[in-house]
Amino acid sequence: MGAAFFIMLGITALLSIPLITASFAKRMGRNPVKWFCIALVLPVIASFILFFLPDLSEKES
Repeated sequence: MGAAFFIMLGITALLSIPLITASFAKRMGRNPVKWFCIALVLPVIASFILFFLPDLSEKES
């Protein structure tokens, strides 16, 4: 296998947690771009912080 494969695999692994955090932020009614950037710097910590913040999305009743 070539080096390009391992580079792409590493990039995918590094971006997976911020992408998951951004999608969770969007579902919680928050800015996904902002949370993606935060998760790039603090990958796991950003997810925990977002988990404990109140949900801002409008609830359908």
